[in-house]
Amino acid sequence: MNLVSLALDDLGGAELFPLDALMTLRQKWDEARGPLLDALKAFASGADRTPENAGRVFFGLHLMAEKRETEAWAPLLAVAGEGEVLYDMIGDASTETLPAILLSLYSGDLDGLKKLIESPRADEWGRVAALECLSALAARGEISRDDAQAFLAHCFETLQPRESHAVWYGWQGCVALLGLSELEPLAARAFRQGLVDNSILGFEDFQADLRASRASANPVELFDERGIHPIDDALDALAVFDEEDEEPSPPAENPLKNVGRNDPCPCGSGKKYKKCCLAAE
Repeated sequence: MNLVSLALDDLGGAELFPLDALMTLRQKWDEARGPLLDALKAFASGADRTPENAGRVFFGLHLMAEKRETEAWAPLLAVAGEGEVLYDMIGDASTETLPAILLSLYSGDLDGLKKLIESPRADEWGRVAALECLSALAARGEISRDDAQAFLAHCFETLQPRESHAVWYGWQGCVALLGLSELEPLAARAFRQGLVDNSILGFEDFQADLRASRASANPVELFDERGIHPIDDALDALAVFDEEDEEPSPPAENPLKNVGRNDPCPCGSGKKYKKCCLAAE
């Protein structure tokens, strides 16, 4: 068995963070690219959704993002469109690094990105990540800012569900980060109608973000500060999952998998989950 095959096995079954395997695959990318894409496609098609393959895909996606492997775009969107299956594949990356992965793998398929955002069947945090990717593309000048504004305005009328949901959290955040003052009245309505959970985020928070974007000389920096930027180093991006040499979370079963980072913490503290028990893990 060659080094690449051994490294791929390590991604699927490592008890500790597989740093050596990741380094090997990065160094031998010409050999590693095909098997990692095959692992992703096998998960997307349903041919192999074992925890072992999920581990390969989780780490492989970060490497493919670093390498700008746009062939990974379509199967990743297909999985995100299936709902909670996305979490089975990449675990906590769905709320941590997925926006950066999408931005890195973007193939020019803007229609596919919009379809994911608008699909009520899709994973909720996958929809948020897609919104953040679309907005970052507009901030970076890779798609028309006017078109992004028109789409976000359209989303206010069409997005489902018409109740408090993570997708509305993502929607208001993108309006604010892009500094779209023209859409502030729609954002105000979203907060008034309870589409954005006011116990998690207030309209004044939206306005503060909007002002910061309008005052910024370089709006891209605001996205960068929130981790919404292309992945140039997969190991740096994966560092958030390498705390105290514990096993990365994606293949593991997480009893709090339906709790979003910005949801109220289940412990009852009144704080956001990311500021309470998630931060303490």
